[in-house]
Order: sequence, then C-alpha cells, then structure tokens
Amino acid sequence: MEPIPRQGLTLAPPTVGQPILDGSKRKGVFMDTGTGKPESGMFGNVRKFADGSPRFHEGIDIAPAQPWRRDEDPTDIVRAAAAGRVAYVNRHADNPSLYGNYAVLTHDVPGFGTIYTLYAHLRRFQTGLRAGQPVAAGTPLGIMGHTPDFPLARAHLHFEIGVVMNVHYPLIDPQHGIWNGANLYGIDPCDAFREQREKDFFDIGTYLRSRPVAYACVVEVEGRELDFFRRYPSLWQGRFIAGAPTWVAFSREGIPVLGRALAEGEPRPQAAANRAVLKTGRDWSKPERLETLLDNLAVSPTRPPKHPVRAGEVG
Repeated sequence: MEPIPRQGLTLAPPTVGQPILDGSKRKGVFMDTGTGKPESGMFGNVRKFADGSPRFHEGIDIAPAQPWRRDEDPTDIVRAAAAGRVAYVNRHADNPSLYGNYAVLTHDVPGFGTIYTLYAHLRRFQTGLRAGQPVAAGTPLGIMGHTPDFPLARAHLHFEIGVVMNVHYPLIDPQHGIWNGANLYGIDPCDAFREQREKDFFDIGTYLRSRPVAYACVVEVEGRELDFFRRYPSLWQGRFIAGAPTWVAFSREGIPVLGRALAEGEPRPQAAANRAVLKTGRDWSKPERLETLLDNLAVSPTRPPKHPVRAGEVG
C-alpha cells in the first residue's frame, strides 16, 4: 500500500451493492437511459439531445443492487464516499434541478483544496441529515430513488466527484446557492475508483494537472485574481500579478487545469477547441458555451454575469 500523498483522497463506494465502479464492468452496474446500453449511464458525452448532438453527463448513474424488480422501489442505502462534511441537502425535489432530492458533501484534500461529492435522485434522506454535519466514509445519507420524476424502472444514484467553480455563483443563479449543478464541474468517477483500486487512494491534484488540455484562452480579471485558483492554488503556475490578464488552460470537462498571469508582450492564444480531445467530454466549440463558462469562472461582486444559465443543468 502506497502512502497517501498530500493531494490524495481515500474513497469508498457510495452504495454497498455496487463495489466495482472503475468501468471494468458495465452491465448491472450502471443504469442506462432506457436504451439498454449501460454506457449511457457513464461519464462524458454518452447521451444525445433530440437533434442528435452530444449531451454531456456529469457523473455516473449507479444501478440498484441485483436482483432488483423494476416495479419496486430500491432499498439500496446511499453512503458518503469519503470523510467530509454535509454542505447542502435539497429536500424539495420539484426545485429547478434535474437532481431531484440531492445532497452535496465537501472534502478537504490537503495540498489541493475542497472538493465535492454529490448524491442525487434520493427517495428519502437519512433522519437528521443536515448541512454542517461531519460524516465519516460510509455514513448513510439516504435511500436510492428516482426523483424528481423519471420512471421507477430507472431508479439509480447519480454520483459526482469534482470541483466548485465559483463561490459567487448565486450572482448568476440563486437556486441552490453555490451547490447549483451548473457550478459543480465533475471528473469521471470511474477514473477515481480505478486509481483507488490500484493505489488505495485517489490523487486528485495530480489527476487534474495531467488532464489533456482542450483549449486555452485569456481571461480579463479586472484587478482581482480568479476565485477558482485562490481555492485550488496547486493549479496556478508562478506568482499572482494584480490586474494582469490570466492565461487559463481547460480540460475537456471544462475544468481549469492550469492558470498563470499572462506575461507582458506574450501573444494571446486563440480560444479554439480541439475536437479530437473533446470526443468524450464537453463540446465547448460553440462560442456561446465558452462565454458561459468564462462568465462562471470570472463572476464576482465587481464583475456581474453577462449570460444567465439554467439552474441544475445536469441530472
């Protein structure tokens, strides 16, 4: 067993019934979207909109333990995937969010910052679960369900691991505070569980810094550093220069994986997406999508948003 590095996290399966979540098994592990294809319950551009364009899925959909009758409510207990703290509990499934009843936990990773895990579509919560409550890995959070309104036969747990884009997100959309799905940027949980199986821990800092860069652009910060890099300083290169434009490289998931002050006289990169890299991630090639992402990254009390977004964009 390797020693856990400073930016490492110890993970546990978020349900008892499905202990292998590294993608090596699909059938019976991931809940499909009604197509019969379990990969549609996995991470990335695994779904399509009505016009045939890719639809990004932010996490993984974990099926009830087998055997399970699709005309009965599952009884699978949803558990904390790591030690942390309850950050948010949404008990109103009809709120504007495709997550339905969902809980968000935060986890402090030494040397990296605070990340989140998210547990969506719960039928009910564990009695007494509340924001601010500390939890150990394996602490019961609730029961798997199918809220807000998708068929019982597709009951599952939608599970995410990722980073919080901006602490000022309510300026864009007040629904759910900073725990709005549009402000939470996930990584592929299968990658995390694969590393967990190999090393007994997941090193999120190293993982993000090694992600392929989908595109890079310059963000005008207007006299203040970006909130994201203040909270995740290991993704920043060099020293902060007040007022300097910021060069930001993004992964295909839309996560800033490297930031630095743009050097004086340095040419600005073109904000063009690499479609080959984006095949299994978000398609940021449309200018309006990139503008929305940059708005989210840079919004602050002194820099109001330009482009409103939908609440709870993922489910």
